[in-house]
Amino acid sequence: MRRFFFLWVILGVPLFMMGQRKSATPQKKESQAQSSSWGFGVNTNTNSGILGGFSFLKTFKNRSFVNFDLTNTKDYREFDSPFSYNGKTYVEGKLNYLLNFRPEYGRQWGLLKQSSDGGTSLNGRIATGPTIGIQKPYFVDIVYTDAGGKTLSTSVPMAKALDNSYNKSIISGEGSFFSGLSEAKFIPGWHLKTALEFKFETLKQNYLSLETGFIVDYFSQPVEILNQTTPRSVYTTGYVTFFFGKSK
Repeated sequence: MRRFFFLWVILGVPLFMMGQRKSATPQKKESQAQSSSWGFGVNTNTNSGILGGFSFLKTFKNRSFVNFDLTNTKDYREFDSPFSYNGKTYVEGKLNYLLNFRPEYGRQWGLLKQSSDGGTSLNGRIATGPTIGIQKPYFVDIVYTDAGGKTLSTSVPMAKALDNSYNKSIISGEGSFFSGLSEAKFIPGWHLKTALEFKFETLKQNYLSLETGFIVDYFSQPVEILNQTTPRSVYTTGYVTFFFGKSK
């Protein structure tokens, strides 16, 4: 949460101030909040690393919008193992990835209109829709000894590396993200999102916007991410998304 706050201050406030500068030749323009637009976004959030996911946004002239998010959720207690094997590392005790696909419908309200000579507009947003959680096993590479005393290596789910399924096994590093895709399972849920959007006009009806807000995800069953922690059905997220798009 602290990182999220500093990102908002460092990136959001300067962009907002820049958008307030007025040009020398005023021109009448339709408010961006009343025009349709589309944009692609890059996300960072409190439940992920620097790159948290991607978004596609389509807004309509009646102030409604549809949005599609694909984000990664980590447990706040995750940390890389202090032990490494040949320079490779892994997340200690991580059992599953949790990816979220969120199609949503929402409405926005103009809180600060764009002036006639351009600048910044500020919109409030609220949206809701299903959350499709994708729980995929976290794989690690291990070195182990077989029944004949031979030393072998393979990639297995973290759960197998922790339950002594392999004799004298040592975790040697993180496995491929694509390992275990066939074992992924879908966990349906629902979410609610509230946000503020700072929108900055650029050239030829292109725009840059910064959306910052909070999301609550509720899943139909508890999702287990880390070993020896209580699985949760509810996850809260603070986020910042940078959109690049075009207005019509």
